Amino acid sequence: MSFGAQLVGTLAGMVIATLGTLVYGAIRLTVGLRLDQEDEYNGTDLSIHKISATLERE
Repeated sequence: MSFGAQLVGTLAGMVIATLGTLVYGAIRLTVGLRLDQEDEYNGTDLSIHKISATLERE
């Protein structure tokens, strides 16, 4: 491979990583990435989808 191709690939990887970091940060600041403590305990199946994965938590 030529140096130019390696340089383009490296720069493309850096751009993709930077864009991913920016998107992650924007989502974290606007809507958040975590559930509250009670919803974490219940699980996303029950708190978001309103279905239970286990019989005792319906």
